[in-house]
Amino acid sequence: MEFYVDTANIEEIKKASRMKFLDGVTTNPSIIAKEKQEFKSKIREIAEYIDGKIWCQVTGKTAEEMYDQAIEMNTWGRKMVIKLPMTFEGLAAASELVKKDVEVNMTLVYSLAHVVLAAKAGVAYISPYVGRADDHSLDGQRFIRESLTTIQNLKAETKVIGASIRGPQTVVDLANAGVDAITMSYSTFEKMFQSPLTDIGLNQFRSDWDTYLRTMES
Repeated sequence: MEFYVDTANIEEIKKASRMKFLDGVTTNPSIIAKEKQEFKSKIREIAEYIDGKIWCQVTGKTAEEMYDQAIEMNTWGRKMVIKLPMTFEGLAAASELVKKDVEVNMTLVYSLAHVVLAAKAGVAYISPYVGRADDHSLDGQRFIRESLTTIQNLKAETKVIGASIRGPQTVVDLANAGVDAITMSYSTFEKMFQSPLTDIGLNQFRSDWDTYLRTMES
């Protein structure tokens, strides 16, 4: 399973990059806008700390605008994944980009009809938004499982990346469901390390070790 952090904040990226199993960083227009830095320079800065894939999203409205943006973005790093919206124009652009061997992700995927179209286009990834689906009384995790089955039935190679992850348990559930990749906020990533039982045990070990050292010195 591929493992990504969804952020453009350099301090978060520096910390996350210490985990060498990290497969890269995902971004979107909202995440980039928070950083108040020129788009290309921000992606180039991220590339200084991330050896893996960097995902960035087009902002054009027509297929032609998206295609041109994608071709340019694909030169910003060694391992770029270009995100396009799951719309008619987005998929038209994706169909052309796939021919150019550009790694494409269709984002904002919310129906199995979307899954079929994206898989037929041969894109590398689709990203259903689990948390947002749940917000609208849809079962995000069930949709992930159904998407995996649909892609398998089509004998396609498109990967499913779970996005809009709200907590560590969702990461675990999707991993058990066999999802191909997951991206999460840095705050969710940090929570995956947290457990009060670990803290209790570690404090006990430290206390016992300090007692041992004092005994050895006396």
